[in-house]
This record gives sequence, C-alpha cells and structure tokens, in this order.
Amino acid sequence: MSEGQPLPGARGHPEGTCPECGFDWDETGFELLVGQCVLNVAVFGGVLSTVDPSVAVEPGLWSGSRYVWHTVDVLRFGTERLWTISADPSFGVPTWDENVIAEVRSYDQLSPIVGLIALIAAADAWSTAAFEAPHDVSTPHAESGAIGAFDVVQRNAHEVCHHLWDVRRALGD
Repeated sequence: MSEGQPLPGARGHPEGTCPECGFDWDETGFELLVGQCVLNVAVFGGVLSTVDPSVAVEPGLWSGSRYVWHTVDVLRFGTERLWTISADPSFGVPTWDENVIAEVRSYDQLSPIVGLIALIAAADAWSTAAFEAPHDVSTPHAESGAIGAFDVVQRNAHEVCHHLWDVRRALGD
C-alpha cells in the first residue's frame, strides 16, 4: 500500500487482521506495537540470509534487498514524523511515494548487508523517538487530516511486518 494512498477504516486504517501479513490492526498497545516492530526488524537478517536478495521475491515484485531498503526509509521517515510530533507539531508532515524514493536512492545498487545494518540503526532511532513522542499531540497530514504518535507507530509496525512477509514469499512458504 502506497504512503500516498488513503487507508480505509474509521480511524484511517484497516480494521482486523491484514489478510496478507497477519498484522493486527486492532492492537492498541503502543509499547507492544513498538516491540513487534523492533522484533520484526531483528528477523529480517535471518530471512534475507535464506534468499537471493537481488532476485524479485515473486514476479513483478521487489527484491529482498529493495524491501529492506524501503523498510529502512519507512522507519527513518517514521522517526522524522515522531520528531515533528514532539518538536514542531504545527508544521505537519508530507506524504511520500515509495517508488520515487526507491528510484532516487537506487535501491538495486545498494548493499543488502549494509541495508540490514541501516535497518537496525533506523529501528533504534525510531523506537527511541516513539517512546519520547507525546501521545496527546497530533500533526497535520495531507491525506489523514492529522496523525499522532500512535498512528505513526501503528502504520510503521504494519509496514515492517508486511515487508518481512513480502521477503518471506521468496521462500515459497
């Protein structure tokens, strides 16, 4: 699902369980969502070591390496959104297009091993920003109206879970 696409549901996101990756959109525990996200980041290395990171996980989809680098950017942008909520919430945050970012950053030319190092660093900065962000503040978002720390954490936790699932598809499980 593109960052630029509005999400369905009463709170701006799907409800229930993601039919693909199994993420529980009804989970409301902030700390649990942060923990799930960090745990899924830790699993990425093991999964990536069992596939060819340069080959598309399925025809027409991205490679494992691309998914790792995209997930790095998801968490880096998430960190910046959490900092905006903490430091300058009146400013707001923009939408972004993952395909444009992938092309500009040349994901296919980036090392998947360095991607895993960057993913761990991004998750560390993200979790720190998540725990420091106020829970009673929101910032303007062009498509969601406004987003708070919970919205950012939930969306990012789903993205990490979903992209780990994406890479696992290459295993044929």
